[in-house]
Amino acid sequence: MPTAPNLDDVKAYLGEDHSWTDDEIENALASEMVAQAHVVNVPADADYPDDLTTALCRRTVRALNMKANPLGYVFGVEGDASFISANDSEIKRLEAPYRKRRVVR
Repeated sequence: MPTAPNLDDVKAYLGEDHSWTDDEIENALASEMVAQAHVVNVPADADYPDDLTTALCRRTVRALNMKANPLGYVFGVEGDASFISANDSEIKRLEAPYRKRRVVR
């Protein structure tokens, strides 16, 4: 089984300027690892590919950010609201080569 990103990998991706606890990060990482496995095929004969590692770290950070904004809106300095899309084009781009394909019969 490939070695998936761990807490230290996600913390390195986050940088030092965050307020999430290790437990919060680990919980989000575990959930996002399962979510990623539903949509991509991780190669079993090699280490976790760099693009899937980055996508999983990004998924985890996005999940943590969405937890802080459950309605999906971020308010700006002037009080205007911006909607946070459920789709992340960078995650889709990074995972594209590994996407599971549905076979219709």
